[in-house]
Amino acid sequence: MDMVLVTIIIGIVTFGVLMVYSASNYYALVTFGDSFDLVKKQGLYACVGICVMFFVATRIDYKMFNNFNLALTIYIGANLLVASLPLIGHESKGATRWIRIGPLSLQPSEFAKIATILLLSAFIVRYRNKLSHMAFLACCGVIIIIPGGLVLLENMSSAIVIMSAGILIMFVSTPQVWYYVAGAGAAVAGAFYALFLANTLDPTVETTGLLGIVLPQYRLDRFRVWLDPWIDPRGDGYQPIQSLYAIGSGGLFGQGYGSSIQKQGFLPEPHNDIIFSVICEELGLVGACIVLLAYGILIFRGLSIAIRAEDLFGSLVATGLVGLVAVQVIINVAVNTNTFPTTGMQLPLVSYGGTALVVLLASLGLLLNISRSAKIQRAGK
Repeated sequence: MDMVLVTIIIGIVTFGVLMVYSASNYYALVTFGDSFDLVKKQGLYACVGICVMFFVATRIDYKMFNNFNLALTIYIGANLLVASLPLIGHESKGATRWIRIGPLSLQPSEFAKIATILLLSAFIVRYRNKLSHMAFLACCGVIIIIPGGLVLLENMSSAIVIMSAGILIMFVSTPQVWYYVAGAGAAVAGAFYALFLANTLDPTVETTGLLGIVLPQYRLDRFRVWLDPWIDPRGDGYQPIQSLYAIGSGGLFGQGYGSSIQKQGFLPEPHNDIIFSVICEELGLVGACIVLLAYGILIFRGLSIAIRAEDLFGSLVATGLVGLVAVQVIINVAVNTNTFPTTGMQLPLVSYGGTALVVLLASLGLLLNISRSAKIQRAGK
């Protein structure tokens, strides 16, 4: 098992619990009457998640998922959960992303991310002799698009993560690089088209038809606010403006742990996706860079595991899991610095959240399992 990776993971999770307390104590006191309310829950989620991570790393053989039928069953189950959200989901702040089971709230999109990686990897291994066939690539695309499309209806950020991780797996397994060059060109063209729409469409007219499904009005509004938050400083522009204030006031070394001003009623729910702004305000540029360095080490060690994996399936799964973390970090930091429109993406292992933390730690346990299996194989030779 990669003990450097274990140390980094536990270090980031511990730091996350500390930052959740710092970011949430004022909010929790005002909302729940107990400044420790959210950090107690986050501490419990972290302990459960770390236990699950070690269980997966030491007691489950990742090769069991290299069974197409099993991977397909998990994939179908996860997508059915996502598809059932409009019927049984719990709505919060206009978004239906959770299924409530007693005191617990589950976010099906987190399971869909892992299920997509497992099925796509198993499919590629099963048909690896057809990697250059267009039909093979089309099937891979369908595996990615189904959960991505279902999640996109309520959660654009998770859809981006699913599609990015899937494309990354396809990229490292398929020699036809020009396919991805063409796909990247199409994505860039689509982004510029969205920006064009945000600047040219009348904001008082509701978007309809196919365009209204792909870019509904509230998403077009977010694009406009991203380009200029000051056009709506008390509405959609409020969060990015306050986030930038927090980052700017942190300076080089920050205001000190627990000393954030913006978390005291200015940043909405600062313990969630906007927590990186609190990190910047309290720990400064130096602290933020150290946090990003820790993520960089995690990603580097994960890619090293992907390279050293004993089989193609392990390599592809490891690549996809590392991609999940990398894309989430990039998007979260970009949103906090207003270089990307607001999406609701959490900072992995740090932001408050039960399902996201436990599922991500379980997936990192699978990554550690791949590392452990490779070391056992090398030791036996």
